[in-house]
Amino acid sequence: MGALYLSGGGDREQTLAIDREFAGELAGGKSLLYLPMAMDPGDISYEACYEWIKSVFVPLGVQDITMWVDFKGKTMEDLKRYSAVYIGGGNTFSLMHTILQSDFHVHLSAFKEEGGMIYGGSAGAIVMGSHIATCIHMDDNDVQLKTRDGLGFLNDFSIWCHYEEENDPLIHQFIQAYRKPVIALSEETGLKIQSGKMEILGTKPAHTFDRNQMKRVIEPGRCI
Repeated sequence: MGALYLSGGGDREQTLAIDREFAGELAGGKSLLYLPMAMDPGDISYEACYEWIKSVFVPLGVQDITMWVDFKGKTMEDLKRYSAVYIGGGNTFSLMHTILQSDFHVHLSAFKEEGGMIYGGSAGAIVMGSHIATCIHMDDNDVQLKTRDGLGFLNDFSIWCHYEEENDPLIHQFIQAYRKPVIALSEETGLKIQSGKMEILGTKPAHTFDRNQMKRVIEPGRCI
């Protein structure tokens, strides 16, 4: 079973502590696959996305970085050539639509089960949870995605990214509507899931909300 890394979003300075730990797992020349499909190339080009991912991880020692901009013709054998997958931010609905349309979620799940590492940032983190309606306050569903189910890689938890305390009423509304517990990650907060353990990374605490909307603060280095 591979490790799953999530971050609440933010710039490379805000995610540095999370990125450094992830990059440490790629020591020895291991390869990274970057998937920027949550991003609208009309807003930011994929070429610019690739320059960004290199600016994040090359200084941390990750030299072998490949980018895919679609899943056409991609198989599990193609995916297994890489040690880790990084799924970037953008529009959560668009990302989930692209994943489901291509059945890439099947390959991604198998990749994780076979020991591959996955890093999800912002939208890439939200799709890892049980329910993606945690994004509706910031993302438009222009792709008309009907399902709100996520990949379910964190048992029943859903992920709330770019968390600020004023989001609490919206989180309460989400829990009332969908009866899902929430892990809220700020832009300097991350999460590592491995062997059933969920550890908080980064420089700021995570916040969890159970189905009764009870809120807990969990400091970096602690486990949920």
